[in-house]
Parts: sequence; structure tokens; C-alpha cells
Amino acid sequence: MELAVVFSGVGGQGVVVLSDIFCEAALLDGFDVAKAEIHGMAQRGASIVAHARIGEKIESPLIERGKADIVLGFEVLETARALPMLKKDGAVVVNTKYIPPNITLNAQPLTQEQLLNMIKTKAGAVHEVDGFGIATKLGNVLVVNTVLLGALSALPENPVKPESYKQAIAARLKEKYIDLNLKAFQLGQESVTLG
Repeated sequence: MELAVVFSGVGGQGVVVLSDIFCEAALLDGFDVAKAEIHGMAQRGASIVAHARIGEKIESPLIERGKADIVLGFEVLETARALPMLKKDGAVVVNTKYIPPNITLNAQPLTQEQLLNMIKTKAGAVHEVDGFGIATKLGNVLVVNTVLLGALSALPENPVKPESYKQAIAARLKEKYIDLNLKAFQLGQESVTLG
């Protein structure tokens, strides 16, 4: 069993932290893990993509185009940008938040609906998660990434046990944030299993 996941977002959204927790949980379950990050401009708001591969024996962290089992997108535009990485019939977890681009070159940016339709035509399964809405209800928008991790954990393709994620969250975060993040994780799981 091997699983290749591409995490796609922008700086400041917690892409690196989320991919670290995913890898830590996989290690707790006894998987071999390899991870790499590709940063855009080194500031908030630039694209960041993390590759994570887990399995029995992993040789390289980088995922080839068209080979990712899952793309996890922190917002709609970055998810659409990562689609070339997804294998045929791969799964997508997408936070439905849309951050319109700052720059357009003689063209109107695509709407959120157009981007979601593009994602749906390229993926085998699309799980739309209102991570921002869930995090807002919990009183802290910084837990969007943990909501998305919960959604990722609920996918049938993902062999990592939910308890391992919870253990990795508790090990990575400051004690005062653990309960909030565990609640965000649970609501993320439910957004896929109940949705």
C-alpha cells in the first residue's frame, strides 16, 4: 500500500504544519514516509505545495505529474492549480474558500463556481469542505488546516488511523490549542463521512 498526497495552498495557511502532522501520524502507524515542500515567493500569500508519500518503502518524496492519489487544497484556486498532479480517478479534498488572484493579465479570473466545476471534471471524487465556515464557528480561523486534516483522514484511500492523527496533533501543538484542534479535526471528519 502506497499513498501519495499533494497539499496545495498559499503561505500562512498552515500547509507545511498540516503535511508535517500527516507524516507524523503515518510514522506512528509504522509507514515509511517521505516529504518535500515547494515554496513560491517566501512570503504570505505565495503558493506552497507539499508532497507526502507513505508506504512500506518510499524512495523519493516527490510525486510525478498524474500520480497523486489525493490533492488536498486549502482554497479553490490553489486546488485547481494542483490538478495536473492528480491521477485519473484520484480524490480531491477542497476547502471551498476562494481567494481571487491579485493580478490578471487581460482576462477575468475564473469564478469559484467555474473552478469547482473544473475540479469536478478532473477528479474521481471531490469532497467540498467549508473549512473556513467550520473554523469560524469554532471561534478560530487558524484551525482550517486541522479541519482539512480531519476530512483527509476520513477518505477511504487513506490508511492512517484517526487515533494516530490525534496523537500527532497533540504532539505538535501547544497544550492550550489541542482541544480546539481535536474538535476541528472531528468536524472535518464529519464533513466527509456525513456529507
